[in-house]
Amino acid sequence: MGLPAIHRRMLLVVAGLLVLTLVGMVALWPRADDLPGAEAEVPDLVTAEVVAVETILDDPDPALGGSGELLVVTLELLGGDEVGELVDLEVVPEGYPPFVVGDRVELDRVLIDGEEPAWFIVDFRRLPTLWLLLGLFVLAVIAVGGWHGLRSLLGLAISLLIVVYFVVPAILVGRNPPLVAIVGAIAIMIVTLYLAHGVNEMTTSAIIGTGGALLLTVGLAVVIVDRAKITGYASDEANLVSFAFEGLDLQGLVLAGLIIAALGVLDDVTVSQASTVFALHDTDRTLSWSALFSRAMKVGRDHIASVVNTLFLAYAGASLALLVLFSTSGLPATEIVNSEVFAEELVKTVIGSLGLIAAVPFTTALAARVAVSRASEPAHDPGPAARPGVEPDDPDDLDEEQRAQRSWARYLDERGDGPHDAG
Repeated sequence: MGLPAIHRRMLLVVAGLLVLTLVGMVALWPRADDLPGAEAEVPDLVTAEVVAVETILDDPDPALGGSGELLVVTLELLGGDEVGELVDLEVVPEGYPPFVVGDRVELDRVLIDGEEPAWFIVDFRRLPTLWLLLGLFVLAVIAVGGWHGLRSLLGLAISLLIVVYFVVPAILVGRNPPLVAIVGAIAIMIVTLYLAHGVNEMTTSAIIGTGGALLLTVGLAVVIVDRAKITGYASDEANLVSFAFEGLDLQGLVLAGLIIAALGVLDDVTVSQASTVFALHDTDRTLSWSALFSRAMKVGRDHIASVVNTLFLAYAGASLALLVLFSTSGLPATEIVNSEVFAEELVKTVIGSLGLIAAVPFTTALAARVAVSRASEPAHDPGPAARPGVEPDDPDDLDEEQRAQRSWARYLDERGDGPHDAG
């Protein structure tokens, strides 16, 4: 059985988009000679383990604030030429987690001619904990997602490679940040969605829906960021980057970050909507486009309501320290909202939400059009539970998929969007 005509046309659109993306990546790919190198050789840090902690001063000063504590932390060096040696460091505990025997820290040192090296604590060693967390995540994805989960992890790795080896270097050498982000985002979208979900009608619908919503998001972002006079200098990180790399387009960097972040939300929503449409159509192949669209939008509206709130909470969580600072500043609410540091996050949240809202009906309509264009007879006998108006003699005779289809149809009927209410 051949592909529906509309799916063939959509595959041609995706193929054209892929060709343009590859051309864009080749044109924008940074040459190794253009990449900025490290200005000076950075010495390796030395790992050390805490073997003893002693408080030698506990005299808080109300005028200066703080606890007034001073600790002597005894450390055993685990690397470098001095491995095995013990070092005593006086440490003011403010800014550090509590030191516990067995903790591992990273040390650096200052070498002074004729004197012993002066060691100081740079940070705690977190890599073992992070590797443990990453391993737990991988196991959970594979255990629950199975083969799909494994393919999604491969897609995650590809996304990381595109960001690290294309997007970031291209921006560093002076390529246009929004253009680089668009090309990188489309490459990530096509590769990861097809890899995770297979080359099929559902995934192609999701890719077209995501691409359309992403372009709308980019266009809106360009207009609003310029109109709102967002400079990109609001954060400390942006100011550090501007000093480290002269001439970097910080406003473009804001747009690039918004594009990459928007893709992460859009592909989740579009895949869910396309999957919902095809699941509904598999339940009842007699549904018209309008009935299928109406049913799927019931789920889409629920998705919009939850994900929009998720976007706000994500940005609020990332900026919680800033919100606490603003709450104690005594500034009027209008001045707080008008400040660039707040306005930038507001613009990101609202534009991301608008892209999400546009993606749901667009993807749903497109997927419904593809679904109803399939052959009128089902690819397999869905069983009596999936045939309109036919009830099985014994529910125990149904397989797992048939029971799921029956439950799904009953759920939509109970919401007032059953076969008789679909319009």
